[in-house]
Amino acid sequence: MENDIARVTSPVGARTTIDGREVDYFCGTSYFGLHGHPDVIAAARDALAAYGVGTATAAWTPAHAEVIERTSRFLATETVTYVASGYLAPLVLLQALSEDYDLGFADGGSHYGVLDALRAVGKETVLFGHLDPEDLARQLARRLRPRQRPLVVTDGVFPSTGALAPLLDYGAVLDRYPGGLLCVDDAHGLGVIGEEGRGSLEHHRARRDGVYFCGTLSKAFGGAGGIVPGDRTLESKIRRLSHVPRGASSPSVPAAAASAAGLRILTEHPEMRRDLWANVRQVRGGLRALGFDLDDTPIPIVSLAGRPSIDLLHLRETLARQDILVHYVPPRGYSDSPDVETVRVAVFSTHTPEQIDRLVDAVRRAI
Repeated sequence: MENDIARVTSPVGARTTIDGREVDYFCGTSYFGLHGHPDVIAAARDALAAYGVGTATAAWTPAHAEVIERTSRFLATETVTYVASGYLAPLVLLQALSEDYDLGFADGGSHYGVLDALRAVGKETVLFGHLDPEDLARQLARRLRPRQRPLVVTDGVFPSTGALAPLLDYGAVLDRYPGGLLCVDDAHGLGVIGEEGRGSLEHHRARRDGVYFCGTLSKAFGGAGGIVPGDRTLESKIRRLSHVPRGASSPSVPAAAASAAGLRILTEHPEMRRDLWANVRQVRGGLRALGFDLDDTPIPIVSLAGRPSIDLLHLRETLARQDILVHYVPPRGYSDSPDVETVRVAVFSTHTPEQIDRLVDAVRRAI
């Protein structure tokens, strides 16, 4: 099976039909399997029947209003701006803050959406070393002129490797600069980490004044669309300075209804996060016992780096022949990918212990 875009003919979950074959699916981002949850599917179907596909303009249905209300409660924020795509969320946030900073600084491994957003805002941007607060400090000291206000932007959880951004360290560096802002694209953290599922800022206890975040409902929550949570002041800035909410059509009605259902399920069933974290521990522990150098984190993205004795592309193909699907990433194959090949293993709360044992055992035999 090549690493091209696969043809999925079932809802995505721990067992998924790919190119006509049912496989143990350790790819993608549906960390709770909600994209195939019957309640999520039913909500999308019912909303489609009630309101049609979409509003064809920047208008809301009850499904959209429910997303905003549930997301605000889940994330404990005053408001949420809901837009068509998670890729657009950093753009909305940075446009809203464009009057509040003079020079941007981005982690060099930040997602394409973050870097595109910085370019679209049009202010000078400096890249600093990936996950490197010391290089951030050097770049700020070198590039920032007196009285200029910096904005630092980063992913919260990096999508290819699962690395956690050192948000507290970035914040400590910014403390030296009055008016400095920190923005986190937390697409892979929201819903997944933090005791209440509120993402990287909760995980690091990093929520404070001058710290902002955005994300998506298309991963943990089983829906679609980008979100920019915040207070009424941020909402007002978005309305005044960002063209996206009024220039792009609203998320589709079925996507909004699915998102609201996913939010409800995760709110009512916090044990799903505990199940996910237990599965992550099992995967990381099993692969660590095989000699892979893996951090002990709750992140459901497990990145296996190449070793001289292991051909990772061969490993992926060997697993695929056993109907176990993982993702091979060539050197620099994604925004945060390292200079060496890796295999990305995505862990879901719905994977069974037997599936995980089968994965670990298949890797053991393949290497």
